[in-house]
Amino acid sequence: MVYKDYYKVLEVTSAASQADIKKAYRRLALKYHPDKNFGNQLYEAKFREILEAYHILSDVKKRQDYNYQRTDHSYSYSRKRTYTPATPQTILNQSIDLRKKVSGVDPDRMNKDALYHQIQHVLSNFNTHILQENNDAKLNKRVIEEVLFCSRYLPFVQVEKICFQLTALAGSDNMLHQRIYRFSKEVRIKSYWHRYKVIAAIIIAILICYAIYTVATDL
Repeated sequence: MVYKDYYKVLEVTSAASQADIKKAYRRLALKYHPDKNFGNQLYEAKFREILEAYHILSDVKKRQDYNYQRTDHSYSYSRKRTYTPATPQTILNQSIDLRKKVSGVDPDRMNKDALYHQIQHVLSNFNTHILQENNDAKLNKRVIEEVLFCSRYLPFVQVEKICFQLTALAGSDNMLHQRIYRFSKEVRIKSYWHRYKVIAAIIIAILICYAIYTVATDL
């Protein structure tokens, strides 16, 4: 299960009051609301994540349960890190190794769920924090490109999540943000085609048959 830091989503600390959480939610909801962003899929995904975070943190009981799980997760994760320390370069190496594996696999025989989870490992909150702290624009761009390459065969619902995670690494690079958005849009269009191509083929076949029938009748 992929851990979500709801405090980070709402841009507040774990010590934030309920009033602070409500104020942060209103500010972010206003910024990312789909009606204000003209169908931008990444903003829609962000808005859903904001709603999810607010649903948990605005409820006292759910917030208590979440805090308990969050503490347990942090402890378990910190123990794992003592055995596998991460640096910006090792994270980049992970993304490169993953891309090499994907390059050698037939897309039709690929375990897409396993690939998605490996990408989530590369883009974990801990790794993302390391890359952001290091703030090496060139290295972060390379990680983004490697992950985008690996993501091209995944379904759009997974790509949407990955692209949103990658925007956190793009920093202030507007061209890189556009690259991520275009990739997301391309995968979305492709997913629509795969979903409706059978229906489209049937409609085209019917139209062709009708045209042949019409011509034959006229003769």
